[in-house]
Amino acid sequence: MAPLLPPRGTDAFRPFTRELLAEAERLKEERQKADVEGHDEEEPTAPNADLEAGKSLPMIFGDPPSELLNTPLEDLDPFYKAQNATFIVITKGNTIYRFNAEPACYILSPFSLVRRGAIKILIHSYPLNY
Repeated sequence: MAPLLPPRGTDAFRPFTRELLAEAERLKEERQKADVEGHDEEEPTAPNADLEAGKSLPMIFGDPPSELLNTPLEDLDPFYKAQNATFIVITKGNTIYRFNAEPACYILSPFSLVRRGAIKILIHSYPLNY
């Protein structure tokens, strides 16, 4: 069961790793099995409005460590942790971007250099800085 409240502080930021992806897939399989067997577990019913993609990171989390900016991180929203495998990227301006951890185009894993390069291009806001 996923916690209903997100973790607080800078220790909430964990790099998105292959182990976290495997754990998310395992939990997804367990939930599917529990649904078939009729087990009810309390899970968040809606995403946290403060952690939506495109919004700024709430101040309760503080500033992420500079080495974790613009890199894939474990999703902070318990709703997305419970529903599907996603990861987030936080930019220098503390803007949240959310990505699906499923293979892009059925071949590019979240750890692929091509996909990571595409993410960096997508979140780079250089032309918009005045």
